[in-house]
Amino acid sequence: MKKSPARRSISVAEERLVVISLDFELRWGIHDIYGLDFDAYRRNLEGLRDAVPALLRLLVDHDIRATWAVVGAIGCRSWHDYFDRAPEPPHYERPGLAVDPRYADLDPDGHLHFAPELVHAIAAAPGQLLGTHTFSHLYLREKGITAADFAADLAATIELHRECYNTVPRSLVFPRNQCAFIDVVRASTIRVWRGNQKRWYYEREDSEHYNIVPRVLKLVDELNPFSRRAAPLEADMTRASLFLRLSLPETLWHAHLQRIRRELRTLRPGHIFHMWFHPENLGDHTGIRLSRVEQVLELLATTRDRNEIRSCAMEDLIA
Repeated sequence: MKKSPARRSISVAEERLVVISLDFELRWGIHDIYGLDFDAYRRNLEGLRDAVPALLRLLVDHDIRATWAVVGAIGCRSWHDYFDRAPEPPHYERPGLAVDPRYADLDPDGHLHFAPELVHAIAAAPGQLLGTHTFSHLYLREKGITAADFAADLAATIELHRECYNTVPRSLVFPRNQCAFIDVVRASTIRVWRGNQKRWYYEREDSEHYNIVPRVLKLVDELNPFSRRAAPLEADMTRASLFLRLSLPETLWHAHLQRIRRELRTLRPGHIFHMWFHPENLGDHTGIRLSRVEQVLELLATTRDRNEIRSCAMEDLIA
């Protein structure tokens, strides 16, 4: 494994930048979808135990920097540790959005919810930075949640980072891309957060408005080779440019990869091409999907080595 070179300061206004962020969730990210059905998505979650170390090796070997937006609860050692740290859940109008205490009975060893050893491995890997995805994967545009709920959740995340990783989170990715309560974000340790694209269908993320129409429009956008979504930093917000769809059929994957290649080729100084995906996507069909990640990383590394782009984590964008 090669040693990463020393980092020089980044000129956000002048350089062509590529950011990767990873939404690391385990079962916290889909608990409201599958509820008490613990067999659903289990293959992905169990396969993740091998996929994350393999993904880390790929990122480090290609000297690609990334922000891992980790659900804070993943760093807990057990359900006892989680319930000691977690604030009272929000009083959502849809009760199924809140963490159900019965999860502890259905997953007593916490194998589907906790992986502190993986979080420590990420924190120790060169070029990999720990951001936050909230402590309990809160849904911030759902009816019933308050600013106080979010502030308490962030406080629990910050305390866990201080205690377990000797740092504080500087970056935030909103669960389900439900950006909200920005004043609470700016009052915390967070200095940069991931926002959505400007098109209207990227803002229909809450359960009341998210349906087949925005989903289809986003898929078309991510396959369209003529679409351009790189954007400059806006104060403390970097817009997501493209969701890396690793499960596409082979023909569509090549179209997706071509979209990335064209985006890199036309990237302008001062603009950021920000890709993101879920490590959980690698838990099933792991070999094929890791090879697709490797194709993207090789493309980035080749473009970087020609001095055409810089590889960044979200935190690198902070002045």
